[in-house]
Amino acid sequence: MDSTRTVPELKSSFLRTQVRILSESLEAPENWKQYATDPENDELTDKVVGDVLQKLNAALKQHNRIVYSSQAIHHVAQQIASLYWKTITQASRNQHSLERGVEKTVDLSSHMNITQLPVELSDPSASEEDRLRYQQLRERLIGLDNRRQQRQRRLDQLRQLQHLLEPFQEPQENIQPNLVTRDGELMQELEKMRMLTARVGGRIHQSQRPDSSQERTATYSLGSDEKIAALFDMM
Repeated sequence: MDSTRTVPELKSSFLRTQVRILSESLEAPENWKQYATDPENDELTDKVVGDVLQKLNAALKQHNRIVYSSQAIHHVAQQIASLYWKTITQASRNQHSLERGVEKTVDLSSHMNITQLPVELSDPSASEEDRLRYQQLRERLIGLDNRRQQRQRRLDQLRQLQHLLEPFQEPQENIQPNLVTRDGELMQELEKMRMLTARVGGRIHQSQRPDSSQERTATYSLGSDEKIAALFDMM
């Protein structure tokens, strides 16, 4: 920023630059026919497009000349400067407002007001006991404010976690229903597996009982693959 120029001058220069950009003439691209709705139409020629753009540019310049006149630019720049200095003055006033003393109407629960409290009492008539008590109260207030900010940050973190865990509040609808419902698909498959395991165990137990010497001889004569096939045949 040029320090030799005022705020209205800088803002006026910026606005004039933007108006100049808006007032630049529009030109059709070289491949505009590729974007035409009917490129084979002979009525839409380069001359027609050029005439339309010329009229459009003239209308734009006239519009910018009326709407963005020098008086309007100067008026907007003055408003920006006024708001700028008003903000600076208000911030400076708020920053040094508590140095002259703490009024009863000051909100001491505000973090901004707590940070602006003077380190020592500015009242020359205050006793040493009052100054010491003020420092103790100020330090205690700052400590409480720091603890409150820590709790606030912790609260924000917990709220964010709560927001992330919202889909898990209704698992029967938001999570796989077959994993949490009693009559779901997973429970049905587990029940089938238990029944199949019981049947296989019963068949194996029956096949291992020595009912007769003939069955024992037949069992010993079978190979491992034949035993497995015979077991599945019994199922």
